[in-house]
Amino acid sequence: MLFGCIVTGTLAEILEFKNIAMPQNLSLEARYIFHVNAPTEGASVTFKDFQIQWSDGKVGLGDYKTLQVSLIPKGKFWKLVEQNLFCSGDREILMQDMAGASVFNVAQKKDATFPITETGSYFLLITNCGDRSGATFTNGQVIVKQSHGYLPANKIATLSWMGWFALINAFLCVMWVIAAARHYKKLVHVQKMIAACAFMALLEAVFAYVQYAEWNKTGNDRVILQSLSMFAYSLKYVVTLRMLMETAAGSGVVVEKLEVQAELKTDVICSLFLITQWIWKALVAYKYRVLITPSFLLVATIPGTMLWLCLFVWVYKQFRNLSSQILEKKLASEAATLFINLRMVLVGSMLLAFVVILVQVTDIMVSETPWNLQWVPYDAAPHSVYTLFLLSLMILWWPNVDSWKLGYFNQLDQDEAEKVDGKDQAEDGKVNAEQIGAPEAEEL
Repeated sequence: MLFGCIVTGTLAEILEFKNIAMPQNLSLEARYIFHVNAPTEGASVTFKDFQIQWSDGKVGLGDYKTLQVSLIPKGKFWKLVEQNLFCSGDREILMQDMAGASVFNVAQKKDATFPITETGSYFLLITNCGDRSGATFTNGQVIVKQSHGYLPANKIATLSWMGWFALINAFLCVMWVIAAARHYKKLVHVQKMIAACAFMALLEAVFAYVQYAEWNKTGNDRVILQSLSMFAYSLKYVVTLRMLMETAAGSGVVVEKLEVQAELKTDVICSLFLITQWIWKALVAYKYRVLITPSFLLVATIPGTMLWLCLFVWVYKQFRNLSSQILEKKLASEAATLFINLRMVLVGSMLLAFVVILVQVTDIMVSETPWNLQWVPYDAAPHSVYTLFLLSLMILWWPNVDSWKLGYFNQLDQDEAEKVDGKDQAEDGKVNAEQIGAPEAEEL
């Protein structure tokens, strides 16, 4: 149902009622949750152009005037709506206090606009207090307009965050590209993969910012922008995972290239990881909008978390074994130091990621995060951890004139590497001496 809504584009602050079944007679159904920020005048909800088709093909409600669509504050729901008797004798929704509620009778008016005066979350309800059922909504709109635009109030901070996140990633990309361009002939595979990770993080931030900006302007969460953002998000982690798996397996360090079987295994794991990341991100992004229960979301979180844990344990063990191989083969000391530091960065990042998971699980179970802080557990926290991880990798693998040597440590031991360094320094000294005169060259 969730992916059906995503594909049809109904997940927007302008909610389209198309091919939605009318509730059974004498029943009430919650269809949606709107988040509204109404500190001043300007927030409103508009119901318009509702059309009904019955199972026998007839169009319109006729004299059936007991179908209502309403917007009810979530925090006051059970104070306003009777739990066991929500239909009055006049066959309309019965509420103890109409203050703060917006009720629209589909048959009586073509459209109506109601002001929203309280900040908070609102249930969109469909109430059928009559004795008939079997109809379908063929058309209709519920439009929630706020002072900032159409974007849900809990997404405004996300829009600002994505703007800053895009600038930060753009800065990292520019700095890495400049450094890599200076020594592009001497780059190793890991440094190229870091560039790919930085680029995917930048694409994710840009697509997400454009998605939310367009949503705020038009009221529609466009499927194409949403898909691009989700794809960049998932691919960012897949590229990072592949880089860690290949590096931990010793590709380009103790072996020139992974075997075909190892490459195939890596591809399968990365594909599975891509799918789990995409599904979980989609569920989390719309958990407030399509009334996903905390228990279901918690169950959906377990597979991805367990996969993360298993991959971390595997990668960590591989890095530890790789460090041992480097020391046993007496490879250059800077290589051993580099991979020891890389292992420390990996552990530190996983500890931070574990804290983020705890915050997310707590939010899922409690479901009481204020609307203006809902961007922290699922946007700011994970993106910040990943950016710190990426920055640490850039510092460790910063391109320099000797970067190429890391790709040949499987052929050079430490003594040979020192000879190469000495030979390079001697040749550099000879060239410099020749440039300033023969006497200096003879001294060297």
